[in-house]
Amino acid sequence: MSELEKIEDQHPELRFYMIDVPNPHYHGSIDGNDVYINENQPELDWLKTALHECVHSDFDTGDLSDGRKLSTMVAERWAINESRREYDAMLNKRQVN
Repeated sequence: MSELEKIEDQHPELRFYMIDVPNPHYHGSIDGNDVYINENQPELDWLKTALHECVHSDFDTGDLSDGRKLSTMVAERWAINESRREYDAMLNKRQVN
């Protein structure tokens, strides 16, 4: 089972889709229970993006589309930091096994 599949198994309420977005700045997004991941990014980025969007699903409510709002900036920073911690824990576990 791949690391991405493990993330999907941990979040059965979410549906994950790989989409083709030819924009190097787009990594992924979440809309309701649908998580979209840009298949044009490297595989490690898929994991980071999946974890990031799962954090949004677990902790955020409302519209985060306006990146200039303080509440959006706080939610993004939280998601970045929390997903980074989860990614580091996943990577360390993988290196031990």
